[in-house]
Amino acid sequence: MRSVVLVTGGAGFIGSHVVDRLVAAGHRPRILDQRPSPWHASGEIDTVIGDVRRPEDVMRAAHGCAAICHLAAAADVGEVHAQPAWSTELNTTGTLNVLEAARQLGIARVVYASTVWVYSDVVADEVDEDELLPAPAHLYTAGKLAGEMYCRSYAELYGVQSTVLRFGIPYGPRARPAAVIPSFVARAQSGEPLSIAGSGDQERSFVYVEDLADGVVRGLIPEAAGRTYNLAGTETTTIAQLAKLVCEEVAETEIVHTEGRAGDLRGARIRSDRAAEELGWSASTPLREGLRRYATWMREQDEPASAVVVAAPAAVRRRARALARLSEAWRDPAFTGVAALLAVASAAVSVILGTPDRTQAADLTVAALALALPLWSLTFTPWPAGLHGRQAWSTALTGLACVVLLGLFSGDPDALHGSHLLSLMTLAICVSALLRVVPLRLAQRSP
Repeated sequence: MRSVVLVTGGAGFIGSHVVDRLVAAGHRPRILDQRPSPWHASGEIDTVIGDVRRPEDVMRAAHGCAAICHLAAAADVGEVHAQPAWSTELNTTGTLNVLEAARQLGIARVVYASTVWVYSDVVADEVDEDELLPAPAHLYTAGKLAGEMYCRSYAELYGVQSTVLRFGIPYGPRARPAAVIPSFVARAQSGEPLSIAGSGDQERSFVYVEDLADGVVRGLIPEAAGRTYNLAGTETTTIAQLAKLVCEEVAETEIVHTEGRAGDLRGARIRSDRAAEELGWSASTPLREGLRRYATWMREQDEPASAVVVAAPAAVRRRARALARLSEAWRDPAFTGVAALLAVASAAVSVILGTPDRTQAADLTVAALALALPLWSLTFTPWPAGLHGRQAWSTALTGLACVVLLGLFSGDPDALHGSHLLSLMTLAICVSALLRVVPLRLAQRSP
């Protein structure tokens, strides 16, 4: 039986590749992200639209999962510097919510995406996972190290087993345009100069994203529980050397230097021997080859076949995004349930105000509350995430049935008299209680 693995941030750069690799490895990935994945067809991957900063969203997505690959984070160092409060909440509170969901749901493993930036303040020229880490100077490093510490604490206190993966600097298809390699390649392709902050002597260990995704999936093996691994490239290069390589492989252009950044990653040679020995993983894509692949992918995005989409009017793109969001929203039981409750409330107000008889109006009010009770339970009782689509449809159909029944009751004054109304209330309470139990049974049967 294939296991369900939640990927937080699964619509993003690295997360989307992890989803692809999980599928190839025979797992059933589930995405938790604030948007549908632009890299997967609608309905192809089980998706929960939500925010890791909200515990209820994480719990909803994690139901029925065997493991969580936690990749959702503020990964742009410049963005972290510009928005410290927001990024700290996302990187630290988000990680706590994931670990807490794993604790409450008994999920066996959390794979935590850390970074080689944790070595940014180390003075050694070469580091491995046993390197003593000084207090971090950069907020991004502090947030990632905090996540590592939370993983350790949850293992010690609650038995939640984690695997910490310190990613090298990722690059490849679907990357953020602001990252150094995407920025260099885009500038070279458009004939703009490559801008280097400072001297360019900062060393980086780049790793191709598909290699990285493979390492994340390998981190799910039982032997990796409680371990920390560097997933870095086999080559270490300086930013200046990278710029020259881009000029050689993509297009010749000017290289200019600007003022250095505060708290920049100094760089050191990152050893990934432990990952090779224990996970059987190593970065198999040389930097030069990875650059070629990424530059080719970038050019393909500008080909005429895809230009129809890229060049579409902004209004068309906005409508398409709005329709995609609406489609995903209607698969969210909470969204559908609230809409159904509002529809029932509107119908109730309409028939009550249209009834001149006060006694009948009072009976209709009680009937409306009774009908809304099962709908409330159906909406706000958590179902296994894999059954959210069915829950949403059930909620919508129940809301429609409630509206129809209210209409029938308003047209038949005798339908709610005496024992009929009491029977309706008793039935509503029983159905509501049953709907609180059914999801628990479904969760026990979920893989």
